[in-house]
Amino acid sequence: MGDAPSIEEAAKSGTGKTTGFVIGANAVSPGAPVSADAEAPASPPRNYSAPAFNAPDLEKQLGKRPTPLLEDETREFERYRRVSEVNWIGMAVFLCYLAALAFYLWVRITKTLDLGQFQWYGILVLVIECLGATTVILYGINLLRMPVATYHVQEDPSSPGKPFTRHPYHVRVLVPCYKEGLDILRRTVMAAYDATLPEGCERTIYLLDDGKDIKKRKWVETLGADVVYVSGRKREPGEMNGKSGNLNNVCSQLYPKGAPIPSTELLCIFDADQVASKEFFLKTLPLFDSGDDIAMVLSPQCFHNLNLHSDIFNHSNVHFWEYMQPGYDALGFISCTGTNFLVRSTAMMEVGGSPTWTLTEDFALGMELKKYGWNCRYVQEYLAIGEAPDQIRNCYQQRSRWCKGHFQILFNFEHCPLFQRRLSIFMRIMYMSGVWAYIVGALSTPTFIIIPIVTIWGGVFPIVVSQWAAIGLTVYMVATHAVLYYVRSPKHLEALWFSNIANTLMWFTYVKALYSALSSVTLGKTIQFKTTLKGAAMLMNTAVRDLWMPGLCFILLLATLILGLIKLGTSATIASPLCISIVWIVYALIPEALVMYYACVSKACLLADYELSKCRASANGVSLQYVCRICMVLSFFSAACAVGLMWGLYPKEYDLGHVLSLSSYFYNAQRAGHLPPDNGVPWRSDALLWETGPGEIDLTGGWLNGGSAGDLKMSVPTAFTTSLVAWGMLAFPAGYAAANQTYAGQQSVRWGADYLLKTLIANSTGGNVSSIVYQVGNYTIDQTYWGRPEDIPRTVSGYPTRPAFTAPASHASDLGGAIVAALAASSLVFRSTDPGYSTTLLSAAFDLYAVVTDSANHGLYGDVATFKACVGPFAKGSTGAQCIPASVQLNGSAVPLYNGTTYYDCLLWAATWMYKATGDGAYLDDATTFYVAHLYDETGSERLVFDWTSYYWASCVLLAQLTDGGTYHERSQHFMRMWVCGIDQVVAYTPRGRAYNSASGSLGSTANAAFLATTYGAYELPSNPALASRYVCWARSQIRYMLGDADQSYVVGYGRNAPTHADNRAASCPPPPQQCSAVSGLLNPQPNPNVLSGALVEGALFSDVFQDVRILNSTNVEIEFNAGFQGVLAGLSQASGTWEQCLQGYGGLGRVSTVCGNA
Repeated sequence: MGDAPSIEEAAKSGTGKTTGFVIGANAVSPGAPVSADAEAPASPPRNYSAPAFNAPDLEKQLGKRPTPLLEDETREFERYRRVSEVNWIGMAVFLCYLAALAFYLWVRITKTLDLGQFQWYGILVLVIECLGATTVILYGINLLRMPVATYHVQEDPSSPGKPFTRHPYHVRVLVPCYKEGLDILRRTVMAAYDATLPEGCERTIYLLDDGKDIKKRKWVETLGADVVYVSGRKREPGEMNGKSGNLNNVCSQLYPKGAPIPSTELLCIFDADQVASKEFFLKTLPLFDSGDDIAMVLSPQCFHNLNLHSDIFNHSNVHFWEYMQPGYDALGFISCTGTNFLVRSTAMMEVGGSPTWTLTEDFALGMELKKYGWNCRYVQEYLAIGEAPDQIRNCYQQRSRWCKGHFQILFNFEHCPLFQRRLSIFMRIMYMSGVWAYIVGALSTPTFIIIPIVTIWGGVFPIVVSQWAAIGLTVYMVATHAVLYYVRSPKHLEALWFSNIANTLMWFTYVKALYSALSSVTLGKTIQFKTTLKGAAMLMNTAVRDLWMPGLCFILLLATLILGLIKLGTSATIASPLCISIVWIVYALIPEALVMYYACVSKACLLADYELSKCRASANGVSLQYVCRICMVLSFFSAACAVGLMWGLYPKEYDLGHVLSLSSYFYNAQRAGHLPPDNGVPWRSDALLWETGPGEIDLTGGWLNGGSAGDLKMSVPTAFTTSLVAWGMLAFPAGYAAANQTYAGQQSVRWGADYLLKTLIANSTGGNVSSIVYQVGNYTIDQTYWGRPEDIPRTVSGYPTRPAFTAPASHASDLGGAIVAALAASSLVFRSTDPGYSTTLLSAAFDLYAVVTDSANHGLYGDVATFKACVGPFAKGSTGAQCIPASVQLNGSAVPLYNGTTYYDCLLWAATWMYKATGDGAYLDDATTFYVAHLYDETGSERLVFDWTSYYWASCVLLAQLTDGGTYHERSQHFMRMWVCGIDQVVAYTPRGRAYNSASGSLGSTANAAFLATTYGAYELPSNPALASRYVCWARSQIRYMLGDADQSYVVGYGRNAPTHADNRAASCPPPPQQCSAVSGLLNPQPNPNVLSGALVEGALFSDVFQDVRILNSTNVEIEFNAGFQGVLAGLSQASGTWEQCLQGYGGLGRVSTVCGNA
């Protein structure tokens, strides 16, 4: 082979055959002189003197492409004028996408990144989203314009219907091969041989065999002079691109250095498996007549062994051939695809031949041609058919080669598109778009897979799920799909979906290719060209090395899906990130499941000794195509479901400040006595202005209790409410200020404190408090009355309706302690705004504290409470006839409604607030004493209740803040842990997520626990932010339940399905002058005529089933229900973070290790 003459020598000698080559008569060297007798064309084309192959200074020429005229050439150089038109639909779609992208980015940046400690994660995902958006933009640019055919192919006058070319082109068909079988090459060569040429054109076929296969040579020798066998080239060690070397070997001999190359000389390149149609040259050659600067004519590729309905590796590449290449043609961008194209020989040699420095010589060739000012035409018609790689190993290997080649171009400073000064800025961007798509795919696809996995396993979601997020995501997804699935035929939708599937499957291949390219640059590792095996050879390849990553993703995604479904089934509430992630997992599973199924089908075909192409037509193949169609439908459906869930399950935004103002309204509506002008409740007016106590002391004012106590005024819940509202104002002043409720809160505290001061009755000498009014109003009479407070009569049947009930202060440790705490806390509220009033409150608290803490007289007020005489019908028992003695019947007293069982916790509460108000250590010592006494002498703390019956846990939280004592912190955290985690079922969760304590089952009790969690969380925040966040998030979850997360608001006048039948007499009564009675009020099925806005109802039992009926306990409203509720509203308004941040890690949705440990 080494003695073989060159191609041109063989041509000149006319021998026709050589050892290494088979030369036909038409294989004339373009540099050979033309006979003077030869008939010259009517308009001779312009020829060029081509530079020598691989001339060292070729790449450094930055000027214009040299175009010297031949001596006998007289015509002007004809330049191709590209004409394109606006694709108005494509432009509209693209502009809509840009607008949607701008809106989406605004939403993402301003509305969805408030993720607290995980904000970095959200920003990272947003950056990757932006990278993905750039690839959509680069793809969308191709939709803006469409090429217009300005050159119309003429018919040959002598052969009607046959295209005519103005110049007699000589097409040299190059078929490079290496190890492909002769059966494949035979079809390719013979199809090129049989393809019809325009009149006057010539063709020579060269089989470029780098494999030196003697069978191929012998076969070519049988074909005749127009087919040439080329072999014997010496391959350089470590050669990167064998195909380019093969092509350049023949080109360097066809067009020797310095020899002029006629512009009619064309090269046509077919891959070894590409079978040209009869019309291939008739459709392509005439396009070279449209300009002497047309360097290339491209045509798309298709494959005979491809089932378009199971093309998971996107071999059909419809989005490229049908949408990108036409756009490239209109924009003047040359994107060579390696086969089925013709290139002008002058252009090929001018750019130095086929690039050898990259695996993707086709893409590099297009860029080099563009650098030298050449143009390209695209024939949007499938004129050749090839064989796609069927085996998974070959598919991945092919895409790996493409990807590595693009990265080689990127990392080659001499050839990187960004640094090519001969290219316009726009063309540099366009030539970067290919490698950029690989980079983005290597980043975005694994991110897309990881996000739902992180959400389900770690509970961290990268965006704030909100209404804004739903709007932004919907707009952006619709716009993105409109661009990516923009089609001119509905049949293309499936192919474009396969393109997305293929990109998802190839991400790890892109990562490995990037690593290989970087290694070649930094470590000097060699990258070698690996041909894509065709025919029987490819069936022997194994796919294990390619399937391990999709397999791992499949297993991980499937395990995550199972875990997500388990969490969804066991969670107390439906978390939108969890639901969205489950659907997302289904979407992400589809590509991985398809490739696994594809591998199984391929394996089954091989075991059955089927050819894969035939197997596709068998039962297995049919099943694959239907599986693909089902998966496509499921893919679009799951994407739509994810958006739908975003809309249906996004956490609603609740205006906590507004609800806080409504709660103040509720307290105003419960006022008795002379109402101030700014009371703000139009359906309430002055009432019960004649209430007096022993010695005719003034007992007007205060709050009507509500609930079972009806319109009675009870001191126990009043003291509890006043102290808790005051604590809320002290703990969360910013929350009150943000809601503009500071003044309203102060007035509520003052209203309660003023009344409590009136309940303290001094002895006859004006000394210490001797007795305490614990009730105003006759309970027995009150239960028979349903009407407006303003209409309550003074007497009924001659008996007073509003008597005062008292208890000796010295034996009322529980009631007295609660009042002391309320007065002390209230004094702190007014210390800076009304010092005189603050002093009055603290002085009264000091005096009462001295009385109730006298160890000789400790006791429960209910044990020593005084009752009215056994007179009148309203003191009768259930038997109705006999007047039961006062010691049994209570005669109008409601002590059983508010009669506690412990008092040391009340004294502990009083001492703790006195210490906070005065700073006197003696009160702290007392608090310690009462703390120990409560634990040793009393029971009830195990009930984990904070309400008017138990102050132990609240005292622990307050003492932890005041002293930072370890014991108090441990007790406080124990309380939180039991409520948050539901340990030992002391506190359980309803199906909709409410923390329910059967010992005190009202929503008010849950709100009180949430208040303690918020208060303690605010204190713990600086030292233990994770713990504090969990407490506050749990409190948010409970308040959100009350405001509507359970599809039911439990606050009158606010939110969805709010209660309309609150058990409240004034609210249920029709407006005057209509009479109000049990019939027109209590039993009236219509909603209350007056809305008791802000009232927190008692709520449903553990089943979450709420019945909005006045006669049921579920609609009870009582002043103590709103006390902690109002405080936690202020606390959450002041607290940093959002509910969406709480959803990160499911801190508010279930057991978390930060709070619950291993419990």
